[in-house]
Amino acid sequence: MAIISGMNMSPVSRLKKTWSKAKTAKFFILEHQMDPTGNFYNYRTALRGAAHRSRTANSNRERVGLLIKDIYFLNEGCANRLPNGHVNFEKFVELARQVGEFMTWKKVECPFEQDRAILHYLHTAPIFSEDGLYLASYESESPENQVEKDRWKALR
Repeated sequence: MAIISGMNMSPVSRLKKTWSKAKTAKFFILEHQMDPTGNFYNYRTALRGAAHRSRTANSNRERVGLLIKDIYFLNEGCANRLPNGHVNFEKFVELARQVGEFMTWKKVECPFEQDRAILHYLHTAPIFSEDGLYLASYESESPENQVEKDRWKALR
């Protein structure tokens, strides 16, 4: 989810020359998987299939983002009390089930070896603000329209 969100940010998606050099077939597959329609139905289906096929079906790291989203929306979207004033036990049972699932996932060891070069990059790569991303984007590929030119001028 984080990858597709980052790739779809305006400072990245506007880089037409860069995108023309990239192999986008995998990106389109990823975009399809991350389609939010039906509460991320495609992604949930793919995760279930991967877990079923995997020898390490207990590796659930990729599900944590969805679990957090589900818990958040369950907590925010469902009332604690029913219209008759009674406690909404169904909400709390579901919250307990999902928190229990999370606690189980925390105990699972990740079956993949760490790649030191990737870890080093992730720990040392610069973190850009939104303005910093736009500046880097405009430095990579010049602004194409007046709105982009005005924004670039304001950022410099």
